[in-house]
Amino acid sequence: MGVSAPLAGDKVPVVPDGRGGYLTWCSGGLQIISWGYDEYNQVTDTPSGRGYTAIAGGGFHSLALKTDGSIVSWGRDNYDQITDTPAGNDFTAITAGASFSLALKTDGSLVAWGNNNGNQVTGTPTGNDFTAIAGGYANSHALKTDGSIVSWGWDFYGQVTDTPADNDFTAIAGGANHSLALKTDGSIVSWGYDGYNQVTDTPSGRGYTAIAGGGFHSLALKTDGSIVSWGYNGYGLVSNTPTGNNFTAVASGGDHSLALKR
Repeated sequence: MGVSAPLAGDKVPVVPDGRGGYLTWCSGGLQIISWGYDEYNQVTDTPSGRGYTAIAGGGFHSLALKTDGSIVSWGRDNYDQITDTPAGNDFTAITAGASFSLALKTDGSLVAWGNNNGNQVTGTPTGNDFTAIAGGYANSHALKTDGSIVSWGWDFYGQVTDTPADNDFTAIAGGANHSLALKTDGSIVSWGYDGYNQVTDTPSGRGYTAIAGGGFHSLALKTDGSIVSWGYNGYGLVSNTPTGNNFTAVASGGDHSLALKR
């Protein structure tokens, strides 16, 4: 949820929206296109022009990373998730939660802004040894250079305290109130809210290459190019998962999922 999507060449990425019921993507790796729910101008205020390399969708706000390393934000600003967007041009990754955002700097440090109802902003760890970020509803995760995970923010369902202590992780993802991580051996670990078995039904075994967290469901991409989904099955989120083995990426919004085919 809210994870940024880096762009490569002219490939079109699959990007989840937040909880606002809209989708944002980049076309051609340069121009941002938005559509859907627009009460807070999260569509009409989408910046024009080209020169963007990554995008992220929050609850009712969005942000984009420019080629010069600076960040642009738009949409709802009730918690200063727009006005407090950090200046500078030394950012490499972005992600968004419900009403806050998080960015990774070129020096490996983190910056957070917006709603702080769960200390997801003030609890942001210091240091400059982070390599990846993921945002949940009101909590965040960061992957460190040593392969360990640091979590902070809202912890009502163990999203923080149940974070695994291993140091062999290569990717992280956040759902609304659950999280998951991919290990170097290709296996998946999940923790947090389990009301729809999005934790207990996490597939066992190895052979996974990518992960994505939705509102109350998750997806994983296998080495053979097929997709596995589990958790909340409203709207066919699990049962309508496409078959086949020609997929290269997965992503999810609150109550929908997406996959990129070859």
